[in-house]
Amino acid sequence: MSFDLFRAILKHALVLLLAGSGLGLNAVAADDPEALLRSSVDEVLSIAYSGRSNESLAESVRPALQKCFAFDLVTREAMGPGWRQFSANDQKRVTDLFSQLVTRTYAARVVGTQRPKVTFGSPTSLAPDRCEIPTTVSTPTSGEPFAVSYRLVKLPVGWRIYDVLIEGVSFVANYRAQFDELIQKGGAPGVIRTLEAKLASPEVSRS
Repeated sequence: MSFDLFRAILKHALVLLLAGSGLGLNAVAADDPEALLRSSVDEVLSIAYSGRSNESLAESVRPALQKCFAFDLVTREAMGPGWRQFSANDQKRVTDLFSQLVTRTYAARVVGTQRPKVTFGSPTSLAPDRCEIPTTVSTPTSGEPFAVSYRLVKLPVGWRIYDVLIEGVSFVANYRAQFDELIQKGGAPGVIRTLEAKLASPEVSRS
């Protein structure tokens, strides 16, 4: 799957993270992944629908997304085995760029969109420290409801999202397929150049 096609899928996935309402952040239990997800949805929604422009929204919403996404783990999983070839500085740079790409992709999508209705399912354990929370999403313009599942991991700081599946398709797995080729051809410098180019493209923030 191409970067552009999967970017469109990722845009929709991040919108779905923000759709719905939930508990206040102060009410989140450290050992309750569903409460974390619902609270994160509520916090980011308040930013997304505050009337900010695309440009300011991307920066405003990033701290909120950093509270619920394990961007370091997401990036490491998306890079696959090639991650071990990166220097510590390269790992830091790639994580920062990738998290910016995810955030800008989200910001470009949510401005002006209609708020979907999300029904949360019960968490399913994947491992002692990992779980998956299914949701069903629908909007007046989307037709049939579709499935979006969030995978979370328990870290020392609490539960964090490390993958999103839309109708069973993992965004981490799709990005890994793209980065594997980049790493084989150009290593960390190739990945960094690609991410920088995508962030410099007006299409990232516009589409």
